[in-house]
Amino acid sequence: MSSQQFPISSVQALRRSLKQQLVLPACEHAPSAVVADEPEPDSLATLSNLFRKGGIVHTEGSTPNANGRWFISTADASTALKNLPGIALKPDYCLVTYLYRIRRANTNHGGAVTWAMANALSTTSHLEAALVLAGDHNTPPYPEGALHNYMNAITGNFTPSSFLIASVLQRELQEFGRCGRFYRWHYHRLIGTVPSQRDWQWRMDQPKTLTPRVHSLPNGKFAVEFYTCRIVSPIGIFRHIDRYAGNCYVAKSSNQAIAAAMQRTAKLV
Repeated sequence: MSSQQFPISSVQALRRSLKQQLVLPACEHAPSAVVADEPEPDSLATLSNLFRKGGIVHTEGSTPNANGRWFISTADASTALKNLPGIALKPDYCLVTYLYRIRRANTNHGGAVTWAMANALSTTSHLEAALVLAGDHNTPPYPEGALHNYMNAITGNFTPSSFLIASVLQRELQEFGRCGRFYRWHYHRLIGTVPSQRDWQWRMDQPKTLTPRVHSLPNGKFAVEFYTCRIVSPIGIFRHIDRYAGNCYVAKSSNQAIAAAMQRTAKLV
């Protein structure tokens, strides 16, 4: 087995870039009750184009709301892949995101789900049909024909760096559209060293290095290894290992808490 290390600063910069591009329109992140009359769009692309013109473009069945009803986002998550080195969205595929919003104590909370599907299936009527069978946040819409894992729609050059990029991308896409109590990955910070602001109780032998690495295995497979610190309770250090077959970007992921933050006791003087 051989391993290649990558600067933590490069991986952090990658994540910042993805977060800057994966942004919802304000009316979807925090839905309001204002709805304007607009012609019904016939595809996700039309939804996005109309939104950029400044109009609220949802039909009644997919209007942004904070009442716990799923709706279709106009945001095009695939824009985040356009400048990524080594990986790209397969031709004739698109990414579709559904959002779920509730408002509690003047705060928005929301779940989200992103699917990859053929462009031909991204008509508004087809996407809205999935809303009929959707339930609460645990039962998101699933449009017929969508891939069960959006990473199946990703292709690339299958280099070690492309698998590391894929690992960060798949987590950002999974978190895209979440807010409030539905946040998960949002609270993790990529780290290359043990944070000194806390004392840590290790649940295993402390790793010799926390530098992001990609392991090339003898059977042609790859394993991506990197570390994060969760910054809200329960505060901890996590080790993430994604295993790839080598010819696709669908990973078997392991996310393990390896250290917990300890309370620092005040020193007597």
